[in-house]
Amino acid sequence: MRFNLALILVFPFVLIAFLAGSYIVRWIAVLIAGVILLAFVLEETELPYLPRRRGSMREKKTDVERLTDVIKMAKKGTVARQIISDAILEIYEVLEDNREKAKARTREIFSSLPEGSFLDTLENALKMVEADVNESRRGSRKGE
Repeated sequence: MRFNLALILVFPFVLIAFLAGSYIVRWIAVLIAGVILLAFVLEETELPYLPRRRGSMREKKTDVERLTDVIKMAKKGTVARQIISDAILEIYEVLEDNREKAKARTREIFSSLPEGSFLDTLENALKMVEADVNESRRGSRKGE
């Protein structure tokens, strides 16, 4: 069925390629017919699937291991610090209805903390986030 459809679509261009008087028109018809046939051939081509071998599979890291790596990288680089800041922002986006309030609260947390050891700063920030989460939970229980 697909082969017949390809022939039907290509046939007018093949006729033009044989019967046209102009050399350029003939080549354009041949190119169009070739593109159509190539599209049909590529459509029907099946790519071989290579199954994974057991030996080549590596163990995946757990979330805790990944987070530990990010914190280690955050001691040195700003990108990892931004990842941690974004993670805290996501927590506040869940708690708040307004994204701008969440951004403001995240900025407020990081600006209110004293400069010093990154791990101490992060620990203090996480304590503040934990307090806000607990406060939000208590508020939602009272509202029920």
